[in-house]
Amino acid sequence: MPLPQKFDENEWFVIIGIIISYTIVFLLPKRFPISISILLMMFGSTVARISDHLLAAPRVDMYNLMDTPKFDLFDLVLYLFYAPFAYLFIYFFDKFRIKGFTILFYIIGCTLVGTMFEWLTKQFHVFIYEGWQLAYSFTVYFIIQSLTLLLFKWCQAPSVDN
Repeated sequence: MPLPQKFDENEWFVIIGIIISYTIVFLLPKRFPISISILLMMFGSTVARISDHLLAAPRVDMYNLMDTPKFDLFDLVLYLFYAPFAYLFIYFFDKFRIKGFTILFYIIGCTLVGTMFEWLTKQFHVFIYEGWQLAYSFTVYFIIQSLTLLLFKWCQAPSVDN
């Protein structure tokens, strides 16, 4: 796997972001069984990878990750950055026992935070837009966070055997 062409602000942003986000996750009191925590984190990384594959692939080429359109080591490392966000999204949903119509406001609020965070990553050249616009990300994050919440609810549902 190729190394980055140059080691600059975007690689440092990802490294520091990973350290901070995983530190937060590990310092929080445990709310879920380890299997659910791993599932949520893997889901976050996997959905990000699939989305990037669909939207940043050469045929579509809406944006590039990091320094080049080619996949390099830090493109892979970047996917580790998505995992804590999925976990934290569900962690606070569960902690504050969000129910009913408030769920919609929670998803919209988190979608706004995610979109603002993407704006920050763009300033550090983690994302390099080709045909993409930041406004598109709101819809993508809204869908992904809704799916993440559905996965969590499905995991919480009593099994048929019980």
